[in-house]
Amino acid sequence: MSPRTSSAFCCILVALSVGLASCSTGPTPFVPPHSRPAVSSTQLSFMETEVTNDCEVFAHLIISVPATYTADQIRQSIEQFGADHGADLVLLGLARQAADAPETLDVVFYGPRAPYSFRQAWPGWKFGFTDWNKGGPLLDYGVNHLSGSQAPFTVPISIQAVLLSCPSPRGT
Repeated sequence: MSPRTSSAFCCILVALSVGLASCSTGPTPFVPPHSRPAVSSTQLSFMETEVTNDCEVFAHLIISVPATYTADQIRQSIEQFGADHGADLVLLGLARQAADAPETLDVVFYGPRAPYSFRQAWPGWKFGFTDWNKGGPLLDYGVNHLSGSQAPFTVPISIQAVLLSCPSPRGT
């Protein structure tokens, strides 16, 4: 092989490897691209009406938890994750039986490309559907499952969630 052919061959190999690496079809592991400084505590809510006018969404997530987690462990794990990533509020959506069985809290990030005002631009729970639809039936998960020393489910669950930065306290 001539040096010129060898150089062209190497360029093709590099281009193919870069192209194949970018063709991944799986979910993106959570990497906080719009990081906020950690906060001392995070509140959980299931009600969009509790989101104040100045809240910004900076992460769309699907959070999966093992069937072995107690209600207290689920709440504390989500609160800690939110606080570590700078969320003043974690808004929780629907829950369903998870497609996989995580051993610990598992978080998958689905955007957004840039933080946005919840009140002005919230599109609803319209992210991660390729993965979300792989799960089982919807489950009753709400305020009634936020405390307790028993596991509230016999199956692993996935929960829709968004992380919000809210300078004002809730209810203002």
